[in-house]
Amino acid sequence: MKRKNTVRLGLVGCGNFADSLVSAVQKSKKAELITCFDILPKKREEFSKRYGCGQEQSYDDLLKREDVDGVLLVSPNALHAEQTELAARHGKHVFVEKPIANTLADGKRMIEVCEKAGMVLMVGHLRRRSAGNRKARELIKSGVIGEPVLAEANVSSASGFELNPNKFRWYGDDSGCPGGMLMTSGIHHVDTFNYLLGPIQSVFSYAKKLYIPAEVEDVTTTVFQFESGVLGYLGASYAAQTANWMSIYGTRANLLWTISYPESPVPKFYHNQDEYTRLVLFEKGKGIQDVPLIPGDPALEEIEEFAHCIETGDRPETDGRGGLIALAFIRAAIESARTGKEAPLQIS
Repeated sequence: MKRKNTVRLGLVGCGNFADSLVSAVQKSKKAELITCFDILPKKREEFSKRYGCGQEQSYDDLLKREDVDGVLLVSPNALHAEQTELAARHGKHVFVEKPIANTLADGKRMIEVCEKAGMVLMVGHLRRRSAGNRKARELIKSGVIGEPVLAEANVSSASGFELNPNKFRWYGDDSGCPGGMLMTSGIHHVDTFNYLLGPIQSVFSYAKKLYIPAEVEDVTTTVFQFESGVLGYLGASYAAQTANWMSIYGTRANLLWTISYPESPVPKFYHNQDEYTRLVLFEKGKGIQDVPLIPGDPALEEIEEFAHCIETGDRPETDGRGGLIALAFIRAAIESARTGKEAPLQIS
């Protein structure tokens, strides 16, 4: 039976990150999980038992349910466009985990079909919602660091050694996960860069396959330029030990955001990431200062905003357009690594 004043959701793709989203749904007073689907029967059966929800034999069966208002797509990137289009045609709102899609054409298609059907399209760019990044934006906007000069970030793990041909991230073409770790996790930092410092204009990237057996690059390095003239660097590797940090350098002070999970070398994603986040301010004349943070729950914030937008028709903070902007960076980096030339971000 539907709880009072809740949005009813169906989840597609019962892998590891689905646990983080559903943990948030269970805490929410605005949403509830009705059912799930995964192409692997054993996986969806276990998920159904773990969370006390229904399970469907097919995606079509899930979409035909009249008691489902929206879908949470935690499926392989290459499936996002088709699954979104089918959902919109069935009158279901869509929350799709980042990236919005593997290609800009698919991302644009998703935006178009949802707008035409009057359905909400929200992209799961969760990292900007970190208490550390929310606070960093506040400090930047208030002038604490002076004028921004340079942005740097790295996200790496040894997860590439665990890939096998049964996992979509094994493949480096558009059927799998082009760009490797840059697409998988680097896109988190890309969205955060946009959130903190505005649009990015162009990139120059290298991508190499050095160590892992998978058919995808295991190390990438990308330098880029914001429209403001501020410069940046982003490193992402599937073959290095765990790293996840971002630095913003200013004329008066620097900021360092880090997240350190307790497991190593390949940590499981924690939906309560704020508990492991630190923000440090290096201010002229004041030395090193830890910036006090009030931990939130980024995954819960996402779910409750999705529910709110379904109820009200409001546009989500991380909408389809924002997802497309982040994807444009990754596609430009892939193009630059292929050609050996600087590549502009192309969205329209």
